[in-house]
Amino acid sequence: MFGSRWFDKSLVLRDGVRLTSRIWLPNGNGPWPALLMRQPYGREIASTITYSHPQWWASKGYMVIIQDVRGMGSSEGVFNGFSQEASDTSETHEWVRSLKECNGKLGLYGFSYQGFTQLTGELNSKPPDCLSPAMTGMNIKDHWCSDGGAYWWHNNIAWGLQIAALKMKRENNLFEWGKIKLALENKSYLTEGIDILKKYDPNSFVLEWLENLNNACPFEEFKPVSTWIKQPMLIIGGLWDPHLKGAFDLYKKSKEAGGSPEIIIGNATHLSWWEGSQESLLKFFDQHLKSDEKFNSKNIKEEKKIWNISLNKWEELDNKFHSEFIFGLKSDGTANVEVEDGSLTINSKGSGWFTIVNDPWRPTPSDGGHLGPNPGKFNRSIIDKRLDVGVFQTNSFEEDQYLRGVPALEIQVKSDQPNFDICLALSLVEEGNEKVNQFSTGFLRVKNSKLSEECIYQITMQPTNICLIKDSKLRLSISAAAYPAIGVNPGFGDGNIGAPSANHKVITLSFCLNKTFMKMNPFFNK
Repeated sequence: MFGSRWFDKSLVLRDGVRLTSRIWLPNGNGPWPALLMRQPYGREIASTITYSHPQWWASKGYMVIIQDVRGMGSSEGVFNGFSQEASDTSETHEWVRSLKECNGKLGLYGFSYQGFTQLTGELNSKPPDCLSPAMTGMNIKDHWCSDGGAYWWHNNIAWGLQIAALKMKRENNLFEWGKIKLALENKSYLTEGIDILKKYDPNSFVLEWLENLNNACPFEEFKPVSTWIKQPMLIIGGLWDPHLKGAFDLYKKSKEAGGSPEIIIGNATHLSWWEGSQESLLKFFDQHLKSDEKFNSKNIKEEKKIWNISLNKWEELDNKFHSEFIFGLKSDGTANVEVEDGSLTINSKGSGWFTIVNDPWRPTPSDGGHLGPNPGKFNRSIIDKRLDVGVFQTNSFEEDQYLRGVPALEIQVKSDQPNFDICLALSLVEEGNEKVNQFSTGFLRVKNSKLSEECIYQITMQPTNICLIKDSKLRLSISAAAYPAIGVNPGFGDGNIGAPSANHKVITLSFCLNKTFMKMNPFFNK
């Protein structure tokens, strides 16, 4: 067994705050190239839910530094989230490079919040030699807390409570830690989570995000340091990850800054990755941290690939379409009653209408996808049998067809309440309609609409890559709720209210399909 060495070491920042890191070293004599992860969950864990243990990286010839960010773990200070990281990151980079065990080369790794800490720093600070941000993004509103203006109810509250529990443990408030853990385990966080957060972590950024959405307040803006994202960069995303749009946005920003980023979009949820992901990272770091030759993008083949959901294989990731479909929707009024009534037609106009009612006592449930409590692939056949779901389906495909890019639906609707949600799901239906394999979802929260007046809305869905296999069918499902992925819309007011309450209104949505269509947009907006 490889016996790496580890020890804890502290950095005292300019403002006097002490940050604690755990450092693993390879056997033998250094110095070595360094891999740095800055995270809030505890340096002992080292994101091993998705990454190999630092001991493995040390066995490959790397010095590994896992740092507790300000106010978390054993580090001093108060944790305020995203806004605190720029200066702390830059000071940490300088410190790591100064360590006697480091040969001066620095690579960054980590996902989610740990991905964000790779991208933010002081403008004039020296960039890392390479970085590998995974499952992250820079736009708080669009990449971290909402889809189509609808707050990520399950995701955000669960994450906020995890941070709150870590703070309680740090303060040795073990009873409070237990109450938070119990709320997550018995699912009461869905109804009581906001109140629990207000009690134990009133300054949580999760609460701030909800307040911003409720009151249409601007979100704090973060931009990656342009000199950093010009460096060799491997972006990792997951088809079932809530931050996937952030990965594509980061790729675009890097190209605009003059970089040559690599990108891998795998068959992954936020916490469950694919086999081979660690080897891809190791290859990337070996290429850019162990070569004595200066990085030259012309001599290196960029890795750009995406997983095909139905074919179960890797494909080149590009902005090309195999077929530029436009789908029309047709119904005689019973798309929510009879599967055969709702038609999804290829390259033809829609027609007809249908109506659904959102009863807050029994809102349409959601699961799977990128925001469900159990993310990933999901058979939604039972949900689609509900009468509060409109179902539109193609005929069986006579040959394989491909959907690559970002699905978008433009739909005309009127509501009897000023506020409402439109929730979408795309599925691949196998012969016999028994298995409805959901592969992309999307949401839109509408506020202050004019009562009973038809308006056209556009809903963007999760990026996807799938082959519509011969004899299968494509299905689009439309509902007015998707709980608990997003909260149940009350129908009035400014609140992004989550769990159903006695104050929630029954919402009736009537859809006119004459001007309704669905199309695919490219992965990378030009």
